[in-house]
Amino acid sequence: EEAMRYSVLFEFNDSKAIKLYEKYLTDVVAAKIPAGGTVIIHGHTDIIGDDVYNQSLALARANEIKRILSSALKNAGRIDVKFEVLGYGEDTYQAPFANQYPEERFYNRTVIIDIIPMK
Repeated sequence: EEAMRYSVLFEFNDSKAIKLYEKYLTDVVAAKIPAGGTVIIHGHTDIIGDDVYNQSLALARANEIKRILSSALKNAGRIDVKFEVLGYGEDTYQAPFANQYPEERFYNRTVIIDIIPMK
């Protein structure tokens, strides 16, 4: 099996996933996590706001995704997945996009989900 990557966008200054993403994570993404796999969740923000706040927001976003996926797996009777949760805040070295333009900042309000099969 190969690794898979998904991403979820968040509204400005918000750590709650919208309902459509919650359904997508529950119905589609959780079902693709293989037995014994590892899910690495990377939270990001744009560069607007305080560094410390953005770090906290990024981690809150990542934990929101973990909560949704964990719940979906638990409801399916699965406890065979490891999670790693990381918050990068506005770290420009880790940001998926540059932060120069509004569109780039919009796409940096994201959580990236890497699903790694058991080796």
